[in-house]
Amino acid sequence: YFLQDEWNPNFCKLSSFRTVDEINTCLKGKIIHLLGDSTLRQWFEYLTKTVKTLKFFDLYGSGEHRERLALDMDRNIKIQWKKHGHPFVTQSLYTVKDNAYVTRQIDVLAGGPNMVIVVKLGLHFRPFPLHIFIRRVINIRQAIERLFLRSPDTKVILDAENIRDISSDMERFSDFHGYVHYLAWKDIFQGLNIGVIDAWDMTIASAANRMHPSEYIVRNQINMFLTYIC
Repeated sequence: YFLQDEWNPNFCKLSSFRTVDEINTCLKGKIIHLLGDSTLRQWFEYLTKTVKTLKFFDLYGSGEHRERLALDMDRNIKIQWKKHGHPFVTQSLYTVKDNAYVTRQIDVLAGGPNMVIVVKLGLHFRPFPLHIFIRRVINIRQAIERLFLRSPDTKVILDAENIRDISSDMERFSDFHGYVHYLAWKDIFQGLNIGVIDAWDMTIASAANRMHPSEYIVRNQINMFLTYIC
């Protein structure tokens, strides 16, 4: 539940990262890969807005959904966001030159104690048959298992799908489809040594009927993420 805009899960007590110094201390020495949709890109945007020492590194991409990279050379922090592979439903143009499925992106990472991988997908799969989403999530689970075989000390966080607005194309994009995804997602990832951020619960509890949650919800998601890795 939310109390005074602070998320209170029923299974743990969250640490509080209220100052930039506390966030920097937690992130110091970390390599963070954010693999997912634009709601996960909100994490990147929030962190670079809040932590002024994180500086953009231009990768010369094009379009709104280009790969993003931010660095803090003094604290050895690297944060990178990259969109997941097809399907990726958007009205904005984007290049497919560097397109890669999340499974492939995980497989090329060495892992290690300083690496954190965050994965989120779901919203873009709603208009398509359920078996496509299930197959993709199973493949991601298998990629995580391979990652843990070579680097068991890697931290992996999964961010659940969130609810969205109810004013556009409900037949294809409604939360009915999202809830089915959410149930399948929870079932498939059971038994892995990973952290889970339940964006579905968060956005329902806050009545956030919008595709991109408000900043205070993003802040609480990141607070939970930092609790996991620190």
